[in-house]
Amino acid sequence: MISKYFLVITAVVLGNFVHGAMRFDRLPGRHRLEGAKRCACSCGLMNRRRERLVGGEYAEFNEYPWVVALLLKGHYYCGGTLISDRYVLTAGHCVRGVNVKSLKVMVGEHMRSFPIETRSKAYQAVHYVVHPNFNHSNFESDIALVKLSDKVPYKWYARPACLPLPKRDYVGQLGLVAGWGRTTEKGEPSDLLKEILVPIFSNAGCRQLRYSDHEISDNMMCAGFTKGGTDSCHGDSGGPLMIRGKDKKVTVIGLVSWGEGCGRQGFPGVYTRVEKFLPWIEENTRDSCYCGSRTGRGL
Repeated sequence: MISKYFLVITAVVLGNFVHGAMRFDRLPGRHRLEGAKRCACSCGLMNRRRERLVGGEYAEFNEYPWVVALLLKGHYYCGGTLISDRYVLTAGHCVRGVNVKSLKVMVGEHMRSFPIETRSKAYQAVHYVVHPNFNHSNFESDIALVKLSDKVPYKWYARPACLPLPKRDYVGQLGLVAGWGRTTEKGEPSDLLKEILVPIFSNAGCRQLRYSDHEISDNMMCAGFTKGGTDSCHGDSGGPLMIRGKDKKVTVIGLVSWGEGCGRQGFPGVYTRVEKFLPWIEENTRDSCYCGSRTGRGL
């Protein structure tokens, strides 16, 4: 997770890209998975102790209670998003070929080196499914689901994000990214959960930068700064790109997937577009419980 504080503060103050200005003024909408069970809970509720400018450096303790850490043989390597009481959404390249017995998911994590500082808990992964169209050479359909050994009891420090409604346009809005990835392209992963704000491009706009036309498919989305500097990085893979609505609930709209280095000029981060995979998510999570309804109070 690479952040330049002055870039982030500028983005926060300006808001949505409309005639050179930005604003947080759109409700992202939440998707209800019709075949899934409903739970008496709400998705997308942040733990923010005070309203503040977001994206400077570190997140507050358990500010994003759905952001999880994936551990392979006890070592952190990818992020993910809790979307129900049993399933985590992550990138396909994070888990394909991984021995599920070596995979654990830390829920409620904040400081990786000192887990008892928060109420984090490690869940054994019992199964994962990678999208059948995932292609490691071009990161097409870079999405996967990880099933946990036990149901996650929802608490203030562990609860799910909302899923998006189909066919929503996020161009020009600010996306939130949170993760423990590298703080520089060749640096070390962050010990504390970090957050950044990045403006969301249209795919056409992204293709006009330094990516070639064929690299950015309709199942992807780009977010970042044309001048670089603020970006997701290695180790953030699988973590969420989020939108916060006027109702202050948070929806995961993208997954950190790939990019040309980290924070390079003309190469914004590329994310898996979650709304393109809602039927697949529903089909593979029917044995879990989701929060809320289509009314804006939940999924």
